Amino acid sequence: TAEYRRGLIRVTLAASPRRGRVLAAKAAVIAAVAFVTGLAAAAVVVTVGQRELRADGVGVYPVTWLTELRVIAGTGVVLAGAALLALGLGALLRRSAGAVSAAIVLVVLPYLLAFGVLPQGAGAWLLRVTPAAAFAVQQTLPQYPQVSDVYVSSAGYFPLSAWAGLAVLGAWAALALGLAALALRRRDA
Repeated sequence: TAEYRRGLIRVTLAASPRRGRVLAAKAAVIAAVAFVTGLAAAAVVVTVGQRELRADGVGVYPVTWLTELRVIAGTGVVLAGAALLALGLGALLRRSAGAVSAAIVLVVLPYLLAFGVLPQGAGAWLLRVTPAAAFAVQQTLPQYPQVSDVYVSSAGYFPLSAWAGLAVLGAWAALALGLAALALRRRDA
């Protein structure tokens, strides 16, 4: 969004007049950088974190290497999706502070509200329809139907599967980028 504030968007669009292509290039770069950064950070945190927790005597539930791989790769995908959502919001709002604030409100705030503030039903609903649903990819323990416990609010369980949660975030990011592409075509630089 700094391009809008400084007027450099005119130079960018003069060099490449196809506005959708400019947005797509920005999306490809930001998604790749966010994915690689998230992948590297999650790999370090999961491997070193488990070792440190076990060394400190904290019980860590064992999971398969495929589950660890899903958590690590899924975290990279979540960060890439959130970055794409923020990019779309930034192109729509043309303000960095507004775009970052809106992205945080859409991704993080529902998660915080669902696991501590709202009643179970409202929290589960938020975790189904907001981009925070994507955090389900980090859930490692299965939910068993024979256990009659409050899963959502007490232990951090998500109402959607990992892949469904990622699909919700993907839909939000696609909507934001689609609206941004439409707005970029219709308004002046």
